Amino acid sequence: MAPRRRVIALAMSEQETETLTALSRSRSEPASRVSRAAMLLAYHDNPSFFAVARRLGVHHQTVQRCIERAESYGRLAALDDRPRPGKEPLITPEAKAWLVSWRATRPGSMAIHTNCGRRGFWPAMRASTDREPDIPVWPVWFKAR
Repeated sequence: MAPRRRVIALAMSEQETETLTALSRSRSEPASRVSRAAMLLAYHDNPSFFAVARRLGVHHQTVQRCIERAESYGRLAALDDRPRPGKEPLITPEAKAWLVSWRATRPGSMAIHTNCGRRGFWPAMRASTDREPDIPVWPVWFKAR
């Protein structure tokens, strides 16, 4: 024989009811919060998972999970999604802070000096490629004379 269904007592204050009503009518809140607020209000009126599910067009287990979450976490805290396990970050917060501070410094202090496309590039390039064997190669950032 199937066990008797369990009715969860969901007592709400007047302020919580007003907040949930406003959330269930909201068009700017995320859809998940709006639907969960509507589930809580409908269950408060009629404490039956099946009746609420039929009324809102969801599965009865969805309503049951929402009500159990409201019972354990609180009515308003149950509206938010629970945190997901997700991948651990590859960069630590300290390394991220260093990278942001490093990027915020003057770019000229850490730049690699090249003259690609500048006025002094081509004479230096010609001097380093069309040279006699005994002439040393100049670095690109030195201008040719």
